[in-house]
Amino acid sequence: MLVLFFFGSIAKAQGDLRFFGTATKGGSPLPGATVSVLMDGKQIFNLTTGKNGKFKFTIDIGHSYRINYSAPGCVDMYMTMDLHTPPDKAWVYPDYSAEIPFFIAGDPKMKTELFAKKPFIKIVFDGNKGFYDDPSYRFAEEVFKNPADEQRKKDELAKKDAEEKARLAAQEKLRKDEEDRQRLAQQEEDRRKKEEEDKKNKTKVTHPIDKETPEPTVDPSMETDAIKLEREKQEKLEHEKTNKNIRANYENNLLKLVAESERQNNLQKFNKMKVDAQSSSVVQTLRREAQVKGENDFLLEKLKEKQKQTLANKQVNEEHLKQLIETASKIERDDRASRMKPVAASQNLNYVASPNVVVTTEDDFIFETKSTVISWANGTRTIFSVDEYLWGSRYYYHDGVEIDEKTYDAELFKHKRN
Repeated sequence: MLVLFFFGSIAKAQGDLRFFGTATKGGSPLPGATVSVLMDGKQIFNLTTGKNGKFKFTIDIGHSYRINYSAPGCVDMYMTMDLHTPPDKAWVYPDYSAEIPFFIAGDPKMKTELFAKKPFIKIVFDGNKGFYDDPSYRFAEEVFKNPADEQRKKDELAKKDAEEKARLAAQEKLRKDEEDRQRLAQQEEDRRKKEEEDKKNKTKVTHPIDKETPEPTVDPSMETDAIKLEREKQEKLEHEKTNKNIRANYENNLLKLVAESERQNNLQKFNKMKVDAQSSSVVQTLRREAQVKGENDFLLEKLKEKQKQTLANKQVNEEHLKQLIETASKIERDDRASRMKPVAASQNLNYVASPNVVVTTEDDFIFETKSTVISWANGTRTIFSVDEYLWGSRYYYHDGVEIDEKTYDAELFKHKRN
C-alpha cells in the first residue's frame, strides 16, 4: 500500500525545467544582458547575465513561455517555449542548455527587422520526456543573408566586368593589328616604288662599248614588262603572307578569349560547388551535434529517473524496516511483560498496601526501551514503557497501547501515587 501510494504521488507531481543559458556577442561572453521571462503572457521575473555571460532559471511544466533578450547596442529578440505535456508526462524534470548569440543592431549581413516579428528559436515537447528546438522552424535561413547568393551576385558582376574587359581588349588588339597591317602595307608600297625608281635609273645608265664584242640588242619594253610581272608576283606573295599573319594573330586572340571565358565559367562553377559543399558540411555537422546532444540529454534523463527511482526505493525500504523493527520491539516487550510475576502479598504483616514499582532498561541496536511495571497485592499490574530511537524519536505506551507524552506522565504519576 505504501509503495503504491508513493508512486501515485510521483505520477501526479508537477515537473519543472531548468534552463542553463550563456549570452555571447561575437563569440565572447556578454555580461549585463537582460533576460525577461513571461509565462502565459504574464511577466514573472527578470534576470541579468553575469560576468561570464551565464544565467539560469527554473520554470514549471505545462505552460507557454516567452523569453525576451536585450542588451545595449544589440538587437532585441525573443524565443518561445511550449512546455505543455500529456498528463502522464507532466512530472518530467528536464534540463535545457543553449548559447544565446546577440547581434549588433543594423548589421548589414542580417535582416535584423525580423527579430521583432518572429522568435529566433521555438522549443517544443519531443513527445517523450524532453524538449528540443523545433526542426521545422527555419528562422536562420530568413534572417541571415545567403552567402551563396551574395557570392553569386559578385561572380556575375565579375564575369560581366571580365567579358567587357575582354571585348575592349579584343577591339584594341584588332585596332593595333589593323594599324600594323596598314603600316606594313605602306612600307611595302614605299619599297616597291623605290625598287621601280632604281630599275628605271639602271636602264638609263650608259655602258662602255666593247669594240671587239658588239653589245647585244635588247628591247627595253620587253625587259620592263618582265620586271613588272616579277614585281607584282612578289607583291602578291608579300600581301598574302601579311594577311595570313594577321588572320593567324586574330584567330589566336579569339582562341585566348574563348579559353579565358571558359576558365572563368569553370572557376565560378568550382566556387559554387565549394560553397555548396561547405554549406552541406556545416549542416551535417550541426545535425550530428544535435543528434549527439539529443542522445546525451536522453541518457541524462534516464540517469535522473534511475536516481529518483533508487531514492524512492530506499525510502520505501527504510519505512518497511522501521515498521518491522517497531513490530518486533512491541512483540518482544509484550512477551517480556507477560512473563513478569506480581510480588506476593504478606499475610501476617500489618502494613498499608502500596504498589510494587520495577523499572528496567534494555538497549537494542537501534533503540532503547525503558519499562516501568507497577504491581499490586491483588495481582493486578500496569506496564508503562518508552522506546527511544537513535535518531531521537520517542514512543510512549500504556499496557501496550501507544499514548502521547503528556498522557504518559500523568498516568504514571497517578499509578505511583496510588
